[in-house]
Amino acid sequence: MSENSERFLIVAVDRDGDMEAKTGIRSPLYGKETMLAAATKLAIADPEEADANAMFAAVREFDRLKASSVECEVAVVCGRMEGGFEADRKIRRELEFLLGREDYAGIVLVSDGAEDELIIPVVQSLKPITSIVRIVIKHSRTVEESYLILGRYLRMLVFDSRYSRWAIGVPGIMFILAGILILLNRTAEAALAILLILGSAAFVRGFNIDRFIAGVLTHRPSGYVRLFSIVATILIFLVALSSGSSYMVSVAPNQVAAVSTSPTAFLVYGPLLVGYFLQGSIALIWTSFGVYLVGGILANLSRGSLRLWRSAVALVILGLLYLPVNQFSDFLISGGRGSSVLLVTYVLLGLAVLFGVATVVYGRVRSRAATTRE
Repeated sequence: MSENSERFLIVAVDRDGDMEAKTGIRSPLYGKETMLAAATKLAIADPEEADANAMFAAVREFDRLKASSVECEVAVVCGRMEGGFEADRKIRRELEFLLGREDYAGIVLVSDGAEDELIIPVVQSLKPITSIVRIVIKHSRTVEESYLILGRYLRMLVFDSRYSRWAIGVPGIMFILAGILILLNRTAEAALAILLILGSAAFVRGFNIDRFIAGVLTHRPSGYVRLFSIVATILIFLVALSSGSSYMVSVAPNQVAAVSTSPTAFLVYGPLLVGYFLQGSIALIWTSFGVYLVGGILANLSRGSLRLWRSAVALVILGLLYLPVNQFSDFLISGGRGSSVLLVTYVLLGLAVLFGVATVVYGRVRSRAATTRE
């Protein structure tokens, strides 16, 4: 086929099916006169309808190409109001019907917005797109694209479970609980419940706690060992805080009362209170961290991961820090009269032991990693 004998099909696309819905005319439409009649009827039914302008633009492009001695024909295809797969499938069927009427060398696509251009891959799968005519309605194209993007994000917030649980689920729980409490004349409790739910959701999402737990559980059975150690660590740590506070109040009630009455008194009694708090809680605090690290060792051991050595070294560090921290609490309680020499000795001994352990452990890790690569 020579270039002068090539024939093109000019297609206006109405992906959301407005023409059929507002005029009752069934697509596809073929021919200039049919297109003009349908576009006029659509413009009368809805003067603000952009698809009518696209149909008129397709007719104008038809006249322009005819004047340039280009063989062509004009048509319009429609999708469905719900869009998506069904709309694109309907457009494909109508294009196949139109392309079966004659032998066309290509398609001139007339589009009035970003949504209509989503069917470009559908059109290209049937015939090459020789040209695209974009109709920009004054002050409306940007608005249409903005609404299209906004609509996508709103659908994502509603139907995508990754986002709907936070965008809809959390407010839903909050409104239900608040409504129940208000019905029970518990307005103050309702406000408190809303704050607690919002705060908990922000805390969980802000620190990626939900993803962390989900990631932990993907490594079975090591994930459950890890999760158990985390929960046990939190519980023991909370008990440690309570134990330290109780011990501090029982040993130094006057100082605690003075600080409660005048917070500036903490500058005077603060070191003493911190020292008593550490004495009353250090064993449980170290136990909680130890449970967490042992859980990491067991989890990595069950997976055969070399990271177990990292947890093992951290466990050694935890043990080496116990004596310096305990001595530091005695130093605070005595008001600086404790043995600072003993504290420095514990620190230096800890550094020496840690250096030896780290050297041996990481030497073995490097050799084992090299053996694995070979």
